[in-house]
Amino acid sequence: MAWLITIPKTTPWAEYQKELAAVADGSQVMNYKTRYIPEKMKKGDRCYLVHDGRVRGWMEIVGLVEREEPWTCTTTGTRWPAGKYIQRAGPFHKVDGPAYTGFRGIREYDPTPERVARRWLGERAV
Repeated sequence: MAWLITIPKTTPWAEYQKELAAVADGSQVMNYKTRYIPEKMKKGDRCYLVHDGRVRGWMEIVGLVEREEPWTCTTTGTRWPAGKYIQRAGPFHKVDGPAYTGFRGIREYDPTPERVARRWLGERAV
């Protein structure tokens, strides 16, 4: 299964790529804060990233956790609250993905060319 998450436009892509590089060997993880972890989501699923209205690539989901205490990111120094997090690590698989706008957060994603074409044509992606 594949998932799609949004990275805020306020995060410069060049800066985000530094974080991607830091977790490429799998020795560290990236955490994505979410209100909920989808029931069907599991370790090993692909997690596609949307930044500034485009699908940029994917990483493997390596953990689904609920942190009970606030914590500090070792890469950026940002302080994060307790809550649910989707963890990703390993290589970032860059794709020249389609435009994808109109949502924030996380959703199921079907990256097959047929689904992508339907979305480009304005039909509702299911």
